[in-house]
Amino acid sequence: MPTYQAPTADWQFLLHDVLRIQDHAHLPGFADLAPEFTGQVLDAAATFHQEVLHPLNMAGDAEGARMVDGQVRTPAGFSEAWQAYREAGWHRLSLPESLGGAGLPPVMGVPVSELRAATGHSFSMYSSFCAPTASMLSKLAPDWVRTHVVPKVSAGEWTATMCMTEPQAGTDLRQLNTRAVRQPDGSWRITGRKIFISGGDHDLTDNIVHIVLAKVPDEHGRLEPGLASVNVFLVSKRMIDPASGQLGAANGVTAVSIEHKMGIEGSATCVLEFDDAVAWRIADERRSGSSANMAPMFLLMNYARVSTAMSGVGYAEIACQNAADYARERLSGRAGDKPRQPGSVADPIIAHADVRRLLLESRAFCEGARAGAMRAALWQSLAEHSTDAGEKERAADLLEVLTPVMKAFYTDRGFDATVACQQVLGGHGYIKDYGIEHFVRNARIAQLYEGANGVQAMDLVQRKLTAHGGRAQRAFLDTLQNSLAALETRADLAEFVRPVQAAHARIGETLRSLDLQCTERPDAIAGGAYDLLTAIGILYVGWNWLEMVAALQGEAPCEHATPAMRQTKPVLARVWMQRQMPLIDSLCDRIASGNDSLVALPDALV
Repeated sequence: MPTYQAPTADWQFLLHDVLRIQDHAHLPGFADLAPEFTGQVLDAAATFHQEVLHPLNMAGDAEGARMVDGQVRTPAGFSEAWQAYREAGWHRLSLPESLGGAGLPPVMGVPVSELRAATGHSFSMYSSFCAPTASMLSKLAPDWVRTHVVPKVSAGEWTATMCMTEPQAGTDLRQLNTRAVRQPDGSWRITGRKIFISGGDHDLTDNIVHIVLAKVPDEHGRLEPGLASVNVFLVSKRMIDPASGQLGAANGVTAVSIEHKMGIEGSATCVLEFDDAVAWRIADERRSGSSANMAPMFLLMNYARVSTAMSGVGYAEIACQNAADYARERLSGRAGDKPRQPGSVADPIIAHADVRRLLLESRAFCEGARAGAMRAALWQSLAEHSTDAGEKERAADLLEVLTPVMKAFYTDRGFDATVACQQVLGGHGYIKDYGIEHFVRNARIAQLYEGANGVQAMDLVQRKLTAHGGRAQRAFLDTLQNSLAALETRADLAEFVRPVQAAHARIGETLRSLDLQCTERPDAIAGGAYDLLTAIGILYVGWNWLEMVAALQGEAPCEHATPAMRQTKPVLARVWMQRQMPLIDSLCDRIASGNDSLVALPDALV
């Protein structure tokens, strides 16, 4: 069975030495974040996930969720773990106290998201929409839902799902066929089939709240093909009395089957049938049209994408730990002119450069991406609570760029890192007893969750970077430029500043070129979108490595960096600068090529 040790020291270093959260005590939830307090919270979270969830992880996936007499049953131990998990409140750490949460800022939730993936991905899927659904409903739902539903979902007494995908309609919501018909009492009736619904049914709680996308037919009863008729609805597994909140009989929603998946088998991914199910519309009444109708979904999706991004970091971390342990013990060959064990038959394989390539590139991604996620979480607080209008707008713009980038790049590279660590084990990496193949199968799903990564790239290029006259891309480039300007005079940072400066300039040039082509060559834009997202992802991780080394070598005391960090982090930063940052030029060259070859063949010959 694989082992796991939570990186609590790294989280403390990032919180207090790199991000300096103590300088943001004016923001809600930050005043209490003294090192002693954050250390206690992170240690407790680590202990729970290591001791309760990690032992269930592989066994739960081996047993899998299953249908028994029409009811979904979760693996052994999940029910007991669920009660302990929700009572501890790990799923609602960053919810406001008014909603039953701990009221801690998002930056404290990032480590928990990483822990959930590393130690209990299947288990965590059942709670993944509890906090975001409670938050969304508290803002947009009718009063009776805020009174009776939100507290139950926040507490984990009920769980929540997001029901979007249909057999014929995934990302393209225009093709939805699920129908919503308004009733005289103000409720609605939902009919249709949804697939790929994580936690769509289970035996952990006595009710589930489904957030369902459906179309409202026109006056002739027809479903329009576009987005204008798509709305968001709340459908409870069991009927809810709006006056009292009491649960009643079963509603018209049934789990038809469970998908048989490549990984995360302990998570019940259900096909749900809605048959004249009672529903309630959720919308942002402050807006109009499709903006009002789709607001609830966008609130949920943005939260889910950041959480999904952290699964890439979580898998990279646990895979690196186990692969490095194996490499320190496995003997094979000699380490060139520096044998490690001259008296033994061979040296540990960790001495070989190619094994180090696999391990150190994976670790450089993991630690740099973790820093980037926590920095983005700090910007979340600034975007929501800053009293400086300019700072508030800039933070929101940075998140517009980085949300799709982190979701796609982190899950891509997290999967790559997990596969690299599997390679370190050689044939043993393919054997179930060692656990790495389990991580590989599970990590793959994150590249598909919450919009496939190619969709994230198109969203970045076609929407996020062009909105408001390109304001978000300017915010990203200008913020990075300001960071570089503050560090470029430090001679001790020159080897780290130069590659980031060069990448900043090259990506800025590429973005300006794309701006000129956006109307004349749409195929060229689409063909280069994934490369652009990847290039920005590499740059963002490099930026965070620069900031970490600057903190380690700066004048301000770096109180939470361990001796091991002081030795390893500059080397890992150098690994990223030497082996990843040069890829940005080749990615930008590919974008500049026009990618006409991608559209040259007729469909039948592709």
